[in-house]
Amino acid sequence: MWKEEYRLGVETIDRQHMQLFEMVDDLLAVIDDCERADFKEKCAGAVSFLCDYTVRHFQFEEEYQKSIGYKDIEAHKLQHKRFIITVGSFAKRMADSEYDMKTVKAFSGSLVAWLNYHVAETDQKIVGKKPSRGGESLVTCLESFSDSASGVIMTMLGLSRDEITKTMPPKRSFKGDITFEIGLTGDIAGKAVFAYSADFARSVIKSLISRDMDELDEIAHSAMAETSNIIGGKSAVMMSCGGKTCDITTPSVVSNSREEWGMEGFHLRTSRGDMQVLLAVE
Repeated sequence: MWKEEYRLGVETIDRQHMQLFEMVDDLLAVIDDCERADFKEKCAGAVSFLCDYTVRHFQFEEEYQKSIGYKDIEAHKLQHKRFIITVGSFAKRMADSEYDMKTVKAFSGSLVAWLNYHVAETDQKIVGKKPSRGGESLVTCLESFSDSASGVIMTMLGLSRDEITKTMPPKRSFKGDITFEIGLTGDIAGKAVFAYSADFARSVIKSLISRDMDELDEIAHSAMAETSNIIGGKSAVMMSCGGKTCDITTPSVVSNSREEWGMEGFHLRTSRGDMQVLLAVE
C-alpha cells in the first residue's frame, strides 16, 4: 500500500506513516488467512497497535505543524479527531463481536480509504506539495461538493481533471450500486447522497490495496462510506467560513426512494466508473 510519492521529506513522519501502512498490510493479510488459529489474537493486536499508534502519530504531526506555523492546523486536527473516534468505535464493535469477519472487514475498508487519502492529499499540504485552499473557495454548497468530489477522485484513482466529466444536473437514469447519505448540520443544514457504480467502487479498492475485488464485500462498502465521509468533510470545511458553520454526520446506507433525495446535484463520469452526488439544503 505504501507508495514513494507519499513521502513528505520529514523523516520521523514518513517513518511513522510507513509503520501505519505496514500494520494495515498485516491486517489485510490476516483477513486473507482467516482460518488461522490465532486470527482473533492477530486482529486484536493490530487494532490495539492502530488505536495507540495513531494517537501518538497525530500528536507528533500536530506538534510539527505548530512548529512550522502551518495555517490549516485546526482543520487538520479536526480530521485527526474524527478518525480517532472512528477507530475507537470500530475497536469496540470488533471486541464486542469477538472479531467477527464482517466487522473486521468493515474496519479495514474504512481504514485503507482514510489513510491513503489523508497521507496522499491532506498531509502533503503541510510541506507545500499540494495547494491549501481553506475556506476561501466557498461559492455555493453544490460547488463545494463538486470541487471536493473531483479532488478526492483525482487523488484516489490517480486521474487528471481532464479525465473526469461532470454533468449537471445529474443523470436521472443513474442507479448507484453502493449508496450512502450524510447529514449536514449547523448553520448550513441538509443532507447529501453519494451513489457509486460497482466499477467505480472496484477501481477505488484496487487503487487502495492493489488487488482486484470481484465481490463488493464489507471492505468495499466501508471504503466507499469513508470516501463519502472524506468528500463530505472537505465540503463542510469549505462551507464553514464567513461566520457560518457546517459539520457532517456519519455516513449511513440509503433506504429511502430517489424521489425523496432532492434533485440538485451532479454526475461524475470516469474511465473507472461513475458516481453521483445529490444535495438537499434547508
